[in-house]
Order: sequence, then structure tokens, then C-alpha cells
Amino acid sequence: MKWIFLDAKQRLQRIVANPGYAAKAVLREVTWADERFLAYITGERVSRIRQFIDEPAHTPEFFGHVSECEKTFRTTSIESADLYAKKVLIQYAIVRALRPATIVETGVANGVSSAHMLLALHNNRQGILHSIEIGDSRYLPAGGEPGWVVPDWLRGRWRLHLGDARQILPQLVRELPSLDLFTHDSLHTYEHMKFEFEQVFPFLRPGGILIADDALWNEAFWDFARAKMVRNAQILHGVGVLRKEMQ
Repeated sequence: MKWIFLDAKQRLQRIVANPGYAAKAVLREVTWADERFLAYITGERVSRIRQFIDEPAHTPEFFGHVSECEKTFRTTSIESADLYAKKVLIQYAIVRALRPATIVETGVANGVSSAHMLLALHNNRQGILHSIEIGDSRYLPAGGEPGWVVPDWLRGRWRLHLGDARQILPQLVRELPSLDLFTHDSLHTYEHMKFEFEQVFPFLRPGGILIADDALWNEAFWDFARAKMVRNAQILHGVGVLRKEMQ
């Protein structure tokens, strides 16, 4: 549970700002609620899920790289994913447990989530991550390129597609031989989220997983899960996670 103690100042500020949410989060940690759900939908042991969540912080080369990136973020006013947030580690753990051959991700920005998923693929010794990024410089440090957080030694399993997901995503999912995991982290409007879910879901294999970051921003995730009659769906730390029903 080393990740809990990382960036402690920011976590304390969030607790003070929202003590009710913090209390619920602590309860989920004590009961391993997140890990139990992830274990159920991936078929992995709960103890292994917990181990996966701790792995990035115990990988010296990766942790050292992320720490250096954190220094860059501190010198800018841009907003990015919490480098040590459990919402990012949940995605890492899903990739480790599911052992996907193919992942599609929309929305890269600085590449925090991308870097964690690529580390998981590296540790799995298999899989490719296809990332679609529109390239909005407002979310990047001066002179930074999309995905600059991703270290060079993890880029061998990465395919970065620059452009609008509305144009790239429909064609990409049709060209891929399979799709095991999809993660949405691009434009968080109801219409765009539903568009991406609808484009991807027919190509997601039975037992595959769909992830939606910032799923609490609107009802797109829950409306889609109900429309598809998905039984295994939850929102964990703001991240929607559902498993496509087995056929």
C-alpha cells in the first residue's frame, strides 16, 4: 500500500475538502472492495489484484521516472492525472490481470495512464496499446508532446494515433484482429462518451473490459451499461469499469 503515502500533501487537501468522500474511500480500502470487484471481473485472486496495485511504486526504474516527471508538473499550471492516484493504478491492475493482447485508449494528454498501462504490458510480456490523441497543447507543458510521460523503454508496445477519435476510432477498431480492453479518457461529454462506447462495444470480445475515466461527470456510463444489460459494472474512484457479458 505504498501508493497511499505518495503525494500525501495533495491527498490531505482532498480529505479536508471532501471528508465524506474520503471516509467512503477509506472504508473501501479497509474492505478491499475495489480489489474484490476487479478480481471478480478478471478471474484473478484478490490478493494478486492488491499486489498489482502496489507494483508501479515498487518498480524502481518506473517510479524514479515518474518522480522526475512530477517535478515538471510542479513548475506548470497545467492539470493532469494524479501520478499516484488509485484510479490510475486500477487501470494498471486490470491490464495485469486481464493480460490483454490489444488495448485501445482515447485521450493521452501527458500520458500518465498510458505509461501505467504500458508498464503493465511490459510486465505481462505481451500486448499492444493503441492510443488516440487529438493533441491539445493546453494540457501539456511548454514544448511537451502528447504522452511525454511515457518512458522510452516502454514505447515498443505503443502505437500513438494523432487525430480526432471520431474519425480514427471507428476505423481502428474495425482493422484490429481483436480487442480485449478499451479505455475512454478523451472528451467527457455525454454525447462523445456514448459515441465511443457504441463504436467500440461490438468489437470488444466477450469477457473484455470497458473503462471510462471521469464517469461521474454525466450519466453516459450508467445509461450505456443499462442499455447493454451489463451486470458487472461499477464506478471506482471516478473510473467506470464494466465487463462485456460472456456469450
